Amino acid sequence: MTNIVITGCSTGIGYETAKYLKFQGIKVYPTVRNEDHLKILRSFGFDNVMKLDVTNPEDINRVINSVLEEDGKIDVWFNNAGYGQPGAIEDLSTDLLREQFETNVFGLHECSRQIIPVMRKQGHGKIIQHSSVLGLISLVGRGAYKPEILNRLGWASAHATIDP
Repeated sequence: MTNIVITGCSTGIGYETAKYLKFQGIKVYPTVRNEDHLKILRSFGFDNVMKLDVTNPEDINRVINSVLEEDGKIDVWFNNAGYGQPGAIEDLSTDLLREQFETNVFGLHECSRQIIPVMRKQGHGKIIQHSSVLGLISLVGRGAYKPEILNRLGWASAHATIDP
């Protein structure tokens, strides 16, 4: 059975993707940062839900090892975790943006950095890098989101160049 680890499944695309893939018969390992969301996903039948803060390398390692222990492989890793800061650029502090980049850029980089050697060793695997149309267009009040989305697009193309 194909399996997938999805980061950021509390709401939105991650949650909807997890539901859809589970319905399709794929073994889904949804991950969430918030303890309350862990309980909610379990109540919806996601027995494999795990707590994961992508800014914590030990959390990432724990999730990878748990899935490998359970299934012996990870077929797909979906880098979906992230959030945007609404507001005018001049109203958003650098510290707030730094925090956003820790999750949306560096956290997802750390996930990729840890899963690539696993996939190389097992001889297969795919990394899906979530992005947004907001990397291509700009919206009023969403300017802080664009730089990190462009970064995700860059990482996605860089992943395509990784030798097996």
